[in-house]
Amino acid sequence: MADDLTPEQLQQLATASATSDSHDQAASLTLSTFSHRPNHSAMPHLSSRLWILIFSSFVTLAAIGLSYTASQPVYPPGSLAPDARGQGAGACRMSYMSPSYMRMEGFGREYTRLGSGPWGLYLYREAGWDDEPYSPDGRLALTGTPVVFVPGNAGSFRQVRSLASAASRSWWELPGVRRKGGIHPKEGGRPLDFFTLDFNDDFSAFHGQTLLDQAEYLADSIRYILSLYHQQPGAAIPDPSSVIVVAHSMGGIVARAAFLHPHFQAHSISTLITFATPHVTPPVSVDRNVDRVYDHVNTFWRRAYGLTSSTAEETIKERAALEDVYLVSIGGGISDITIASESVSLSSLVPLNDSNGFSVFTTAIPGVNTPVDHLAILWCQQLMQTVASSVLSIVDVRTPRGVLSLEERRDRLSSRLLGRVESTPKRPDGRTVPLSTLERGIPAQQLDVGQRLVVPDGARGENERLVQVLPIPPVRTYGSALEFTLLSSSSISRGKDSSFEVYSCSSSAKEAGENETECTPLFPGHVTAIPTSPHSDISPILPAPMEDGTMSLLSVSVDQLSGMSSIAVVIKPGSAWAVAEFGDREKRVHGVSKSAFGLMIGGAKLDLSHVNRALVSEVWIPALDTSLLTLKLNVFRGECQNSRSLFAPMVRQWSPLVHESKYFPNVRVASLYTHASGPFQPAPSSPFASSGTRLHFLLDPTCASNGSANSEIAVEVTVDMWATLGALVMRYRMMAVAYPFSIVMLVMARQMKEYNSGHPFVPFGTGLSLFVKDTFFPLGGLLTGGALLQSVILGTHHSASESLFMAEPNHAYHITSPPRWVSDAFVGAKGMYFLGLGAFLALASIGLVALEYLVLQALVSGAAFAVRLAHTRGPAFLRHKIQIVEPHESLPVQRVVSMGALLLLVLFFAPYQFAFLVIFLVHFFSTVRALLLAQDISASSTPLSTKRLWDRYHYSFAILLIMMCLIPITALILVVWVRNLAVGWLAPFSSDHNVMYIVGFIFNVEALHSGKMIPRSKGRLPIFVSSALPTLCAAYGFVYGIRYAHHIYPFTNSFFLWLAAGNSEIFVGAAYEAVVGKRRASQPPSRRVATTDETTKRTLD
Repeated sequence: MADDLTPEQLQQLATASATSDSHDQAASLTLSTFSHRPNHSAMPHLSSRLWILIFSSFVTLAAIGLSYTASQPVYPPGSLAPDARGQGAGACRMSYMSPSYMRMEGFGREYTRLGSGPWGLYLYREAGWDDEPYSPDGRLALTGTPVVFVPGNAGSFRQVRSLASAASRSWWELPGVRRKGGIHPKEGGRPLDFFTLDFNDDFSAFHGQTLLDQAEYLADSIRYILSLYHQQPGAAIPDPSSVIVVAHSMGGIVARAAFLHPHFQAHSISTLITFATPHVTPPVSVDRNVDRVYDHVNTFWRRAYGLTSSTAEETIKERAALEDVYLVSIGGGISDITIASESVSLSSLVPLNDSNGFSVFTTAIPGVNTPVDHLAILWCQQLMQTVASSVLSIVDVRTPRGVLSLEERRDRLSSRLLGRVESTPKRPDGRTVPLSTLERGIPAQQLDVGQRLVVPDGARGENERLVQVLPIPPVRTYGSALEFTLLSSSSISRGKDSSFEVYSCSSSAKEAGENETECTPLFPGHVTAIPTSPHSDISPILPAPMEDGTMSLLSVSVDQLSGMSSIAVVIKPGSAWAVAEFGDREKRVHGVSKSAFGLMIGGAKLDLSHVNRALVSEVWIPALDTSLLTLKLNVFRGECQNSRSLFAPMVRQWSPLVHESKYFPNVRVASLYTHASGPFQPAPSSPFASSGTRLHFLLDPTCASNGSANSEIAVEVTVDMWATLGALVMRYRMMAVAYPFSIVMLVMARQMKEYNSGHPFVPFGTGLSLFVKDTFFPLGGLLTGGALLQSVILGTHHSASESLFMAEPNHAYHITSPPRWVSDAFVGAKGMYFLGLGAFLALASIGLVALEYLVLQALVSGAAFAVRLAHTRGPAFLRHKIQIVEPHESLPVQRVVSMGALLLLVLFFAPYQFAFLVIFLVHFFSTVRALLLAQDISASSTPLSTKRLWDRYHYSFAILLIMMCLIPITALILVVWVRNLAVGWLAPFSSDHNVMYIVGFIFNVEALHSGKMIPRSKGRLPIFVSSALPTLCAAYGFVYGIRYAHHIYPFTNSFFLWLAAGNSEIFVGAAYEAVVGKRRASQPPSRRVATTDETTKRTLD
């Protein structure tokens, strides 16, 4: 101090302290003394540079919020069916049911250790439709196939009602009357018995131990459910040995975790269907145990399918556990604002060939074709009917497991949930029909090789039944693959309402030397219903549901027609149109080579009419491979395509990694986005999986063949910056915790550095101004440089893995997986386009820090004002109780007892998050008292005692602000505990009683509560550590805080423990200078001056 403060500056500081009790004036003078120049700012603790940055940050936050709101689906009036719900539910219609629930009282302590709590198991019955589950003698007699519903985070067991009702009404045509010609096996079909778990609406997403306990409860309930099924001795139908599990949200993680539990009965789950389950990454990262559950579960599944390294013994065990399990993950897409929808993808967990599972979004499910939000996905009528029919179709009670084989389940589920466009159809194998039978006496018309079939829109007579035969072009040895495509305005089937039938035909020699042509139907196996695309002045920007009619798209690869010689198209009487042709797959693909940055700068343009005059044209956009990017598609149409074509141009957007088809009929402008990948998502299970997004353009080729000069069609692809900005909200919610914390810790490091250098402990606002001046812009450069280094490492690793796989095809897949310490760093985004995203988020965080600072300052100042008002103008009994005095010179026994009681409470009953909240509240009132004591210094106090008390307040406030930044991490788990405490359920909190997680906070706060100010560090190493520890905490927050925010808490606890260790008199006495100042007030003037000189001399020495 003697080297930094001149006598004139000491006198100036003392004068200011004597003439004003304003905290802001003292803080301003402290900064002026430190900077050796006057401060003319309106608010002394916030510089003008900081105010400019705060304003910019608020503008950034406002833009992100507005863009997020604007990016949600909006359906103009008339764009949906009258009974569609709209908003987040899109084109979904409401489900109606007549539910009844029967609690399974037999499922108690004899089956599960958790049976005495508030959780339960219920049997659902559709009142008036389902059979009575009890026999005449009162015994439970179940004859259906067991299905177990697992609710998600804060979910209710009653959420099963929509799906269960749809399943019952799909099985029964009328109550007690089985539906004829059903969707289930004729002999092995049975209705479904829905059981539903009641987890008392627990918050499983926030607490890992709750997930594990729910997994145990599910495993126990499955054993109990299977014990309820007992067939009569000698019955031809065996007892079921497995159940079908349907789960919502975090219930899907619970179901997958049940496979790892010791109580799980092997092979007791045959099929798992999840709705909006974040399979890959947790939605929030506030509990380390949640991440552990995810790691163990995902590693188990990857090992089972050979997608990661493992020992032979582990692989055999895990493969045996999952060899007959089929997993389906259904996501809601852009309307789901609860989770990041790319986390529902299974591309990194199961093989990409759909052999053991697949992920599909509601926009791609036939008959649904609309984005759905997180809750509506459980009551959307179209979706519930489709899933119910899919589950019924895989039931076969003749088998020991009660379901079809794995391959048959895959075919049934994919055909109903994916449609023929998304799934991979097999070779046509239906019942053959002679071509002469199709001709019905009218010889078929033979087209030339490569000739296009066009059936115009117009009425055909009742007897005008024609058969057109298209020869299959020869396949060249080194040529690209050919594909046959037919698009029709009518359905393709043998039904009366259908106008077309399509067959693949082959010729075979007869005994008399004649050839006979046999034809195999290509319907329904290769036919997909897609939305109709009529000419209109209105074009949907978002995916369109199939509410206004459908068209039929038949697509089959020539490779699947080996041995076939031709395609026969039967044209029935009617007015429907059709277009059919053979196309070259490679020639119809046009790539957009520009990166995301290039698309942002200049966009990309393609003229499809000149490049390829075909029914189907494909545009590949490699840059659109992440959910962080949204593109805008503009389609420019000529006169023919705009009004005179058979149908208006249509676009189908799809991804090779996930089933996410989206249809844009009558397209002019479309918003292109994908959920195939995203931040912090692992690599797909195949190193050669095609990335990017593909667009299929369905265009009327007759416009190109008539020679019209106005038949051109061109497209332009640009970056939609507004929608791209809105996509940040769902992916970086934890940024609002990690980045502000990191900035606060960097400010704390600066405060400690200046304080240990002999300067006063600057206010937080002053430290924030210094941070903006000296550190913020270099920080942005470091974040950008780190992201650049991350991209280089990931790119190098991918190239090396690809080369290794080419050299050793049988090499373990784990070589191709980038290390998590690289892939999970910073914002988790790959690619040069997102290099500045970390700096951009840091800019937005400045506003959050300023807001937290101003709010907390207002709370502390307001509380101090209220205490002062009560002390001076309150009732007499209140003035007597409120004493604004220094704490005792020794630690009172009651405080020792309180600390011990708090530690014991954490050790045996409450989670450490509860103790943290108590410590935070205690320190809040300690900070209020520190402010009052600093403001109440008498005019006769020495400058050093005044400065010391203001230093203590500023230090206390900084500590309080750091603890405030940690509240979002601890509050969510505390909410789980408080809710469980309210119902007397404490079992799930066996993992949150580590007292070491609070010792740093409790010791440091107790030191401040005792009136102790941290002394200046002496020696290079202590000074370095005091600044390095908060800097390291901040570095972790910037690098890994978004993905692993829960580690921020223990790092901060370690820093607080260091601060507590710095107080040599942590449990003894108050600040020495403050005590001297108070005593001096009662001494004679002559003695008071001598004491002042003695205090100054001691401090300077």
